[in-house]
Amino acid sequence: MASQVLRIEDASQLIELDPREVQSQMKAGKAVLVDVREVSEYENERIPGAFLMPLSFFDAERFPFLPDTRVILMCAVGKRSTAAAKQLMNAGVRTTHHMTGGLTAWKELGLETDTD
Repeated sequence: MASQVLRIEDASQLIELDPREVQSQMKAGKAVLVDVREVSEYENERIPGAFLMPLSFFDAERFPFLPDTRVILMCAVGKRSTAAAKQLMNAGVRTTHHMTGGLTAWKELGLETDTD
């Protein structure tokens, strides 16, 4: 599945990435995956290498941007990561990425997860 670009307000854009594309970018060191699910969800099951930043504590103004690294947001199915992306865009980030379908889509493709 190719990337899909959704334009939101002015020149802001939300780029949706397929889980396989996310995995490929992570393996190549081109992207960092940020999981916006809650702590208990993350502890139960997570994508290896994903960083936790729960939406309930998400602060777009304090988001740790990496100038040369693509940050991709993800959650369980895509709703919370879209909400976090909109917060980032409202804070002035012009291009934001999120993983389509979240952890559910990742698992449906048989991609690796870590569990406790």
